[in-house]
Amino acid sequence: MPLIHFFTHKKINMIKIFLEGLITGIGMLIFVGPVFFTLLQAAFQYGFRSGFAVAFGIFVSDVVCVILCKMGADAFFTQETNHFWIGVAGGILLIGMGINYLVNPNAAKTTEIELSASDYIGYFVKGFLVNFVNPFVFVIWMGVSAKAISSFGNANANLFLSAVLLGILLTDTLKAAFAYKIKPFLNQNTLLYLYKVVGFLLIVFGIIMFYRIS
Repeated sequence: MPLIHFFTHKKINMIKIFLEGLITGIGMLIFVGPVFFTLLQAAFQYGFRSGFAVAFGIFVSDVVCVILCKMGADAFFTQETNHFWIGVAGGILLIGMGINYLVNPNAAKTTEIELSASDYIGYFVKGFLVNFVNPFVFVIWMGVSAKAISSFGNANANLFLSAVLLGILLTDTLKAAFAYKIKPFLNQNTLLYLYKVVGFLLIVFGIIMFYRIS
């Protein structure tokens, strides 16, 4: 009987850890950064699938970040020289994307078209890179990983982190779905304005990244 209680308690404890991680991941919805606008722009321009491709790229990028943090590679990314060059790469990428959206907003396509596999891969890579080259993403995951290990130990930290990642993927998927659903109610001029706003904000994020690493 005590053995049964032990396993039951362990199972309940694991469910609690998973739910806490899931809520933490969903709570990261409040962080509005360049990946958010990249995802929305993709979903507005070519529909839910392209938005989800960006979301999945962000998810895989976060998984890589967590693995690197767990392996102790966070020291590499926080080293001043490495942190600087990662920030430079991230700033250039964001500013380049922002300029592209301003110069070529491509708002003429108001209906979803069929994209090729390479197009989806391109959106996946864009989501991955915009997230991965942001050194502050590593700072966030270092904090989350440290909390997971200190609160739940090494054994259950992976369960907590997996739930956090799942929560982020769910919210990013919902963002893409929401953007796709409201797109029919937006006219071409509104979309054009929206894409230019996204481009401007990405440039601002790029400049902020340069400022923070200077």
